[in-house]
Amino acid sequence: MLVKEQIIKSFKITIGVVIAILIAQALKMEFSSSVATIVIVSMLSAKKQSIKLAATRLLAAIVSLTLSSVLFTFFGFSLPVFALYILIFTFLMYKFDTKIAIVLNVVLVMHIYSLEEISIAILFNEFSLMILGVSVALIINMFILDIEDELIGYQKEVENLFDSIFQNMGKCLLNECKTEVVKEDLDKLKTVLSKAEARAYDYKNNYYIHENNYYAEYFIMRKQQYYTVKTMQEFIKLKFLKKKEVELLKDFTDHFVNNTKVLNSCVSQIEMLDSIKHHFTYESELPSSHNQLQNRIALHQYLYSLEDLIAVKMRFIEKFEK
Repeated sequence: MLVKEQIIKSFKITIGVVIAILIAQALKMEFSSSVATIVIVSMLSAKKQSIKLAATRLLAAIVSLTLSSVLFTFFGFSLPVFALYILIFTFLMYKFDTKIAIVLNVVLVMHIYSLEEISIAILFNEFSLMILGVSVALIINMFILDIEDELIGYQKEVENLFDSIFQNMGKCLLNECKTEVVKEDLDKLKTVLSKAEARAYDYKNNYYIHENNYYAEYFIMRKQQYYTVKTMQEFIKLKFLKKKEVELLKDFTDHFVNNTKVLNSCVSQIEMLDSIKHHFTYESELPSSHNQLQNRIALHQYLYSLEDLIAVKMRFIEKFEK
């Protein structure tokens, strides 16, 4: 998918450059080939940012052309004056955090510097080049490759890995599985989540106005759960005793298997967890040996990590599943 997307982006930039130059030549604009630079730089920005950046570049162009006109008119067309323009303009762009507008506007002023002449027609030509370049870039950027199917694929992969992890963690509580097996799945999960989160932000930034951050927030939620589960590894390394508390936590962990992908209100999970916490607090026997005490501490930590997993999921649900 990435290679296909890169090819499409390359075609889009090429088509945008050709169209912009043809329009500039048809309008008999001076320095028509310079519009190619404006199109390329404008199209390299994420689509979500491109409208804001286009407005920034146009506003900066007004400042740049006005400043250069004043300096060249009063002090002449010389290298020291051009250097003074660059000094003042770049300072202003950094001051107002709009440094992305520096390169393109300096290119436009270089045209005026090379002509050694200031006129309304020349200034209009340079500003028109900027308008044409950013406009073509905005229009071409409207055509995007939909990557939602790719994100759904990552979503299923993440859910299957979580299912496998919870299944093996439940076995670890019964001393039927080694923690190394869980670690292998966690390493795979980390890799998948990193790729998925990056692509989710690409998807989010592919729209001008429409807010589409569901997948970005989804993979952030899963990443938070990943860190919680990674911590839980440390709590299942002991040889657990055959106790009621172990069975309760094993049953609850099994409840996560095949339920990972169900983003419901988690009511049943919360009720089960409250029941287990009540047992730990009021019904379970006090540890009578050092080994039992170590078991109880590890199980308590495991229990509250399960609560964290549900809390992260609940926050996501409250935000998106209304």
